[in-house]
Amino acid sequence: MKDLVYLSRSFVEFGPFAKKEIIDFQKRGLLAESDYLRDEGSDSWVHYQEWLTVVPMPEPKLVKKPAVKEAEPKAKAPATKKAKKAA
Repeated sequence: MKDLVYLSRSFVEFGPFAKKEIIDFQKRGLLAESDYLRDEGSDSWVHYQEWLTVVPMPEPKLVKKPAVKEAEPKAKAPATKKAKKAA
């Protein structure tokens, strides 16, 4: 499976992770300046910022919003009468 990526931080290897997970790590600010990545099957490590410029970004998912029915205007309730004060 070519969609797996390994992460190296302080010479310790973690993974494999899905490419989507690595992109999510970057969005959440979890990647450090010292992090390097390599695709499964590759022997060369690439700085994570360089890897992000090379990896194809997933297309955003389009979410259809359900059609919203316009609410019918509610009939106004009749005003309540205030009791008169005794003089």
